Amino acid sequence: PHPQDAPWHQVRLLLRLHRYAREVLRGKDAPVDVRLLTAGQALNRHRDASEAAAAAAAAARTPRIAPATAYALGVLHADQRHEVEAARFGFQQAWQKEAVSTR
Repeated sequence: PHPQDAPWHQVRLLLRLHRYAREVLRGKDAPVDVRLLTAGQALNRHRDASEAAAAAAAAARTPRIAPATAYALGVLHADQRHEVEAARFGFQQAWQKEAVSTR
């Protein structure tokens, strides 16, 4: 796994715990915080893409792999790393949409 992915996975976990705590405190009928929902979706995309990139990289390191297969896996890995960056950007955009109240 890429070293920068672990903190993002931790943020995803913390965001999920935050959403669960809000649900417990406010009940299931409380209005949905769109910002939290969108940020969570971006972090889910991030996790999926980072896991796919790691799997492609591991598969490409298989001994006696055909060069064309290794190349295709390399392209897949690069595409998934781009998706990781896009998901991080999407999280940033969702998180900064609304100012956080300190009340």
